[in-house]
Amino acid sequence: MRAALAGLTLVLLLTGCGVRPTGVLDGGESAGGLTKGLRLYFVSQAGRLEGVSRPDLPAYKVTDPKGVIKLLLGGPDDAERDSGLTTLLGRNGSYDATVDGDDVTVHVPPGELIGSPVQDRNLTGQLVCSIARARAVADRSGTTRTDDVRVSIRPKGEGSPGTYVCSDFLK
Repeated sequence: MRAALAGLTLVLLLTGCGVRPTGVLDGGESAGGLTKGLRLYFVSQAGRLEGVSRPDLPAYKVTDPKGVIKLLLGGPDDAERDSGLTTLLGRNGSYDATVDGDDVTVHVPPGELIGSPVQDRNLTGQLVCSIARARAVADRSGTTRTDDVRVSIRPKGEGSPGTYVCSDFLK
């Protein structure tokens, strides 16, 4: 009896669970592209730009850079503020923006770009990355990348003009 039981156990161990081996299965294309919702960029306590999602606000509804600027002026929401995020865009003047294809020009109020080099860089980065992201996601063809959108910053008064892409600020 013991020999028969040992033989049966040996047969079961050798046959395994009955699952046959398969080859490598292809899972298809990996996810790519931009998310659907709007992303705004604010400044962390560490002095870095951080993108935050606004999934309830589809980017195609905010194709005008002036709308993006208005959202940046409103600043981060309560939870984002609690985590240390802030906006450097001041409320002491009017920003203006014009669009020509994939090129956007933002006119910055006098005095906004006369802070420290890091503050000026982060304020410019907030504008460039938020506007470029919104315009890229709003392209329904899906062919525009964030860095395809060039944003020119033109200070009204003091400060140097420049043309940028978002990756200039996320390095």
